[in-house]
Amino acid sequence: MKWLHIPALLFASAAAFGQNLTAFSDYQDHFYIFDDGASVRREYQPVKSFKSGGKCLAYVDNLGKFKIYFNGEIKELERFNIGNYAVTENLVVYKVDQELLVFDNGKVRSLVYHPAFYGVGDSIVAYLDRASKYLKVYYNGNITPIADGLVSVPAKSLRVGDNNVAFVDSEDKLYLFYRGRIEELIYNPLNFRVSLNTAAFVDASSGEFGIFHKGEIYEAETFQPASYKMGDDLVAYVDESGSFKVFFNGEVNIISSFEPEFYKVIDDMVIYGENSFFKVYYQGEEYTLENYIPVKFYADEATLAYIDQLGFLQCFYKGETHVLSDEAVREITVAGNTVAYKVGLNTNKVFCKGQIY
Repeated sequence: MKWLHIPALLFASAAAFGQNLTAFSDYQDHFYIFDDGASVRREYQPVKSFKSGGKCLAYVDNLGKFKIYFNGEIKELERFNIGNYAVTENLVVYKVDQELLVFDNGKVRSLVYHPAFYGVGDSIVAYLDRASKYLKVYYNGNITPIADGLVSVPAKSLRVGDNNVAFVDSEDKLYLFYRGRIEELIYNPLNFRVSLNTAAFVDASSGEFGIFHKGEIYEAETFQPASYKMGDDLVAYVDESGSFKVFFNGEVNIISSFEPEFYKVIDDMVIYGENSFFKVYYQGEEYTLENYIPVKFYADEATLAYIDQLGFLQCFYKGETHVLSDEAVREITVAGNTVAYKVGLNTNKVFCKGQIY
């Protein structure tokens, strides 16, 4: 999971949710938080927004107050002027006026005023301190400078992963901050991406495709892949010949000798279409879900939900399939490993850890 706020179009990232925590509103617009099997009403008026993560859920209530649900309790952090906020597996990162703050394991810490840009991952925050001109990282409770901009721009390009940060410095060297250390990966990358414990990059000179995973560097391909996408501890890609492959657990697995109709990587899953079959690659195994491609699907972590051709809500969860409803559903939300949806007139249901609540 990662989230990036940058005024210039130099970097890229995405947003995501957590594990067994979600929220919904009932027919009276009362706001409920579902936490690992139990739903509790937390607000009697509709909230303005909410985002859920692994450890906590953040929301702006009807009066504009910024609140966080953590360890079964509601904490009111700010009353007004809340700006952008991101909720990841372990952190809540938000701005109040021009101050960037992080909520980590129950505590709030100010990171910087007037950041030039910042990016957020599951357990990491990277930002450029405009005053000191240092590129800094917040990780594991510590703030670490990883590059200085006293002479030149500290990072020509940068990406934030779930627990790492990769950047190209002014000398075109690609560096990776991972578990408190800075590793030099390659000189002059054509492109690069990051995810949990993983970085992938293409050598601009040779076209070689390399993958860093948990401290080791692998030469995955001699030639530049046609495309590649990152997931948690995995990289899915189409090589120069059109073969579809997944790097997982230190090995390259050939899925097929031809390019898929589509493929999308979300956290632990590679979701793809092959000969009109709807498939998932999960934890080293391939699963065929349908003999057609659903019009729309919803996915996060190790959970995938979709409406089948009969109009039923189906779910793939950690290698198993479940029928969640045999009637029309609406307002489907997959947050981490929960699926929240409405059935009938206004009945809210949540699928969590193999059960429907």
